[in-house]
Amino acid sequence: MPQFAIIDAPSILGLRPTGVQYLPEALKAAGLMKKLKAEYAGRILSLPYNPQRDKSTLLLNPDSIKAFSLQLAWKVISILNKKQFPIVLGGDCSILIGNLLALRKMSRSTSRYGLFFIDGHADFYQPGASLTGEVADMDLAIVSGRGPDILTNIEALKPLVLDED
Repeated sequence: MPQFAIIDAPSILGLRPTGVQYLPEALKAAGLMKKLKAEYAGRILSLPYNPQRDKSTLLLNPDSIKAFSLQLAWKVISILNKKQFPIVLGGDCSILIGNLLALRKMSRSTSRYGLFFIDGHADFYQPGASLTGEVADMDLAIVSGRGPDILTNIEALKPLVLDED
């Protein structure tokens, strides 16, 4: 069994159609799977994008991001259960939610995990301060438990990562 399993997660739900959705195909076309000797684990299908902010949360696509995150979490869990290392190719930064949801679901309170986060900006906006409502600008805040419960408290697992981790 290959050590690595690649998941396509080409979501634009937390941003807007900017081209980030093409990253999985571009990396695979460049030979990523072959170089890693990885198996293809499938694609998480995104729901339609809505450019209007949700009135109650001030986020773009919160219900769809939650649904996408749950699908992604189960896919990541299935790969981890096979003792493989998942490589998730996004998509916008909101895919972080599904990845950390998988780890949180697996660990519950029995173990801890960390997040090493590199991005061009802090991704720590709060919905009321954001000019756009793009979850891609607030994904780090959301996974650390700051923001609307629809994304911060999926399956009552708030926060997805502790501040100190």
